[in-house]
Amino acid sequence: MDKEVLEQEKKVLESVLKVIDKKHSLNLRNIERNKEEIQKAKKYFTTYYYEVTKDELANVNQQIENIEQQNILLSKNNERLAKQKKNAYFGRFDFKENGQENAQPFYIGLGAIQDDNQNLVYDWRADICSLYYDDTLGKTSYSCQDGVVEGDLKLKRQFKIENGELSYYIDSKMLIDDDILMEQLSQNATSKMHEIASTIQKEQNVLIRSDDFSNTIVQGVAGSGKTSIAMHRVSYLLYKYRNTLKSEDILILSPNELFSDYLSEVLPSLGEEKSFTITFATLAKRLLGQDFETREQMLERVISKQSQKDFENIAIKSSFEFLNDLKKFLKKDLCNLFVPKPLVFGNVVISKEELEDIFFERMKNLPVYKRVDVLAEYITEKFRLSQSTRADLQKRAKKILYNKFVTSDLLKIYNLFLGSIGLEEVETISAYDIAPVLLIKENLFGLKHNFDAKYVIVDEMQDYTPCHFHLFNKIWDCGKLFLGDINQSIDRTLPDTYLTNLAKSTNSKIKHLSRSYRSTMQISLLSQKILGRRVANNVNRNGEEVEFFRTKNTAQKIEEIVSKYEKSHRGQSIAIICKTEDDVKLLQKGNPFIKKFKELNKGKMVSKKIITTPSLAKGVEFDCVIIPFANETTYHNELDRNLLYVSSTRALHKLFFISDKTPTHFLKKTKK
Repeated sequence: MDKEVLEQEKKVLESVLKVIDKKHSLNLRNIERNKEEIQKAKKYFTTYYYEVTKDELANVNQQIENIEQQNILLSKNNERLAKQKKNAYFGRFDFKENGQENAQPFYIGLGAIQDDNQNLVYDWRADICSLYYDDTLGKTSYSCQDGVVEGDLKLKRQFKIENGELSYYIDSKMLIDDDILMEQLSQNATSKMHEIASTIQKEQNVLIRSDDFSNTIVQGVAGSGKTSIAMHRVSYLLYKYRNTLKSEDILILSPNELFSDYLSEVLPSLGEEKSFTITFATLAKRLLGQDFETREQMLERVISKQSQKDFENIAIKSSFEFLNDLKKFLKKDLCNLFVPKPLVFGNVVISKEELEDIFFERMKNLPVYKRVDVLAEYITEKFRLSQSTRADLQKRAKKILYNKFVTSDLLKIYNLFLGSIGLEEVETISAYDIAPVLLIKENLFGLKHNFDAKYVIVDEMQDYTPCHFHLFNKIWDCGKLFLGDINQSIDRTLPDTYLTNLAKSTNSKIKHLSRSYRSTMQISLLSQKILGRRVANNVNRNGEEVEFFRTKNTAQKIEEIVSKYEKSHRGQSIAIICKTEDDVKLLQKGNPFIKKFKELNKGKMVSKKIITTPSLAKGVEFDCVIIPFANETTYHNELDRNLLYVSSTRALHKLFFISDKTPTHFLKKTKK
């Protein structure tokens, strides 16, 4: 690092900070001026309330609302400027466009900073900033609204700026494995997701900046930044298509409340409003209108009992064959539940043959609810009535038509389907029954909802079945981004062919993220030994060795480990990840020290010390992870290996295994 260059860069930062201060002060003055205008308008409003017309009062009221809205925007702008003052930008690149004499420096940050219509700092989402993420030095080009711009990338520089102070800079050809990235990855875990705009890597940037809205499956290994990519993609789309796409147009299907918690920090830090986020459980409850077994309840039951019958049931209901059988049932057997009979309304008679012809022949390619709609309209047409009366009659006609079905009870119909393919009937709706039951409802009645979207992001895709994905296509007729890791499936084993079949079923293309940025090399390699195959390439971040302890007193050993770890790693997060809730209770029983660890309630981080299970910890990261009861009695089959893999890949810096036996039985020789 050249000291002279460092001083020059400090002067650049100083000038940018002065502009930020100037804008901040100007905004404050405008806010105060607006407040005075509001007070004047309100005084006029009260003084002349009885002397002016309603239109004049309405205009004054509208004026007040407009000024208040201006102040809201000015306040938000000042919040953004306050953040930018702490870290105005994180990088610089020099680009010489073909035809220009000299290269122009471009500073890049989380948001643009302008002075007299001149860009001092460019928003990371701007077209030209793709050069910073994608290219090495030399001849290059980027695409923008005016077409392709060619030129020469002369410099790529990264900065370490904290609280408005420039610590150092690094000139680099690439962004991978550099010092600043290593420093970011070495930081402590927090309850909020880190923004990664300063360290986005090339393969991540391709996904974030894609202008392709078609369905895409992202298979990313643990720690590849899938969720961060999703958030930055939302931010990028809202920036790039700001005239046609609003935050409410993007829906994020969240695996748990933690994801929503992430959003509360990440999108605002990227300068955007929150998008609409909903969990599948909440979505299903609104659409189904009745109680069912949640995925969390199902996982606890299945993982605890390890019932072969449960595993077989899951394997069948999560298969593409099951979905295909359901599609056939909906196309034929469900329709056959309709038993047409002549309808007589005074002088109007509709024959059985007419109903059969419309329902079974003319409308044979439509779902049942649309056939019923057409029939109801056909019946209404027989009466020459006013438009208002027609609506009431059509509603009544639909009710009469649904009474002609053998049954319209969703659970009974679902059991008819299960019986038709040789499966046992169910008394209640379990987690794996929700999607197929909703598909029956969609075909029979349609799904009325207010979850419209122009783009949908689905995280933890491995938690869903082919029936779920088919349902998503029924609910949202728009582009979707599916993110997940089939290696982190904890209720069934997913082969590599699953992705190919899923892509075909959802008309999606597949993108792979094989580079992991979370764990140290030692933790990552150990985690892959648990799986018995190499699934990830790691950034070269060395750390402490994984440690194994054999003891008869697990709680006491945990206390020893935590006490020792905290002395040298103050403020870091520590998680005890047990296989089941029963194991959690077993550890807590009679152990005051363990009871100090808070449970990960619905995926929400509530403490630096957490005790939880793999199903809830999935998607979360901790500085240190302790896995107790790591013996062959607790973990003994392939699904158990997946649970261990999920648990171990939650650790950033340190990983411990504790067992009453030598806890290495689950390690396999890694296959590439």
